[in-house]
Amino acid sequence: MPDKPQQSAREVTYQEPPMSKPDAADKVFVADAVADLQREVAHLRTAVDVLQRQNAELVSIRQAFEVERRRYREMFESAPDGYVLTNLSGNIREANRVAAALLGVRPDFLMGKALLGFMDEEARSELETTLARWRNTEGSPARELPPIVRGSIQLRVYKGAFFPAEYAISPLRDEHDHIIGLRWMLRDLSESTRTAQALRERDYHYRTLFDNAGDAILIHNLTGRYLDVNRMACEILGYTREELLHMTPADVNAPEVSEQFPAFIAKLRQGDPVFFETVVVRRDGTTFPAELNSRMIEYAGGPAVLSIARDITERKRAEDALTRRAAQLALLSDVGRQIAAILGLEQVLDRAAQLVHGNFGYHHVSLFVMDGERKELIMKAIAGDFVSLFPINHRVPLGQGMVGWVAEHGERLLANDAANEPHYINFYPDLITTRSELSVPIRIGDRTMGVLDVQSPEANAFDENDVKVMEALADQIAVAMANAQLYQEAQEARRVTGKLNPAVVSGVKPQP
Repeated sequence: MPDKPQQSAREVTYQEPPMSKPDAADKVFVADAVADLQREVAHLRTAVDVLQRQNAELVSIRQAFEVERRRYREMFESAPDGYVLTNLSGNIREANRVAAALLGVRPDFLMGKALLGFMDEEARSELETTLARWRNTEGSPARELPPIVRGSIQLRVYKGAFFPAEYAISPLRDEHDHIIGLRWMLRDLSESTRTAQALRERDYHYRTLFDNAGDAILIHNLTGRYLDVNRMACEILGYTREELLHMTPADVNAPEVSEQFPAFIAKLRQGDPVFFETVVVRRDGTTFPAELNSRMIEYAGGPAVLSIARDITERKRAEDALTRRAAQLALLSDVGRQIAAILGLEQVLDRAAQLVHGNFGYHHVSLFVMDGERKELIMKAIAGDFVSLFPINHRVPLGQGMVGWVAEHGERLLANDAANEPHYINFYPDLITTRSELSVPIRIGDRTMGVLDVQSPEANAFDENDVKVMEALADQIAVAMANAQLYQEAQEARRVTGKLNPAVVSGVKPQP
């Protein structure tokens, strides 16, 4: 073995420094550090235990608070008298169901309203003085004021009549005994308290159902003026309730429908309900189809017409789609029958393009045939608005544009927004205004024979029904093309056979 080369004098060999053994001081330091760490861990565990107990106590307190809050809410809402909470100016912060029924409104309507506005003028003046005394003590203890103030007043139903009532007012105090608000108890003192209360509650429930119905509900008198409308009617028509109460059915229905209302009223007077479809006009001038169910009722002491209107836009779209689908299938059958009877290939394609354009109303229809040797598509038939733009036997290379891509991949391609379709190509952008294009392969088995292409100047012009119908039509065209090719091959074979044996052409049986 060769000798190892000698290290030069200038070369320096690296040697690791020897490991020093820990001395007694290091060991003591480490032991102290470990002991300190263990003490800190013990302290931390103790703190964690304390925190967990505190969290458990907080959860328990929170649950108890929630139980008390629900109990208070249940007592507040189920109280037989009206209860209202206000600020020191008398503006309502909260009201229970009975208080709202007394005043003839919904509880949420009362929020922020001045409670004194529902009282007679004399009582309002006296109570404003009382409220002023409480306001003067706001933010400080007020033990010199009476704990409860009682009295009698005349309460007024919202936009209605007054009725006798009694009240009791007590201050709401915070933890520092400062007055922060007022608690009111209201009780109806009229002779027909129970009856009036039941009527008010019934009206409240009626209004709740009326305003939360899923259909538009409109009530008008026999002259046509609306007497009441629900929330849905306002939403779908775009008017406020106050605006609609100054309008008539003629203002929200198409003129041709409004002309028929006298006949509807006459039928309703006979006691028969009227059920019909109409065209409703919104505030912004747009329209939508509606189903109207009307009948005579008694309202506010006189005869009136109750109409329930339902927006049937989606149902109409579904019906139109079914009707269009049925028409497309019928046209598909007719087109298939007509092209199946043609044996010439070019005649098949030309007839198919004309029938698709004429029967389905597509803006542009073209049929391409595959030229396998040159790897191109040849436009063999065209119908629609672009006939004069394309030369005879217009060619498209495989992979170019939507038609070329479909021919290359054997899959259909739909672009309802052609401008954003990467495969879309407009050969004449100044003349062709296509915004939607559908290209479908014409296939026999795994072999693509051509492409059926339809276009429209409208965005989103083609839906799934169009795709299915064009695919079915492409299959029929493929069969017709195959039949035409077989016929041409048979004719060619017959011609060749006739040249070889003239007797076949002349029909003369050859002599043995």
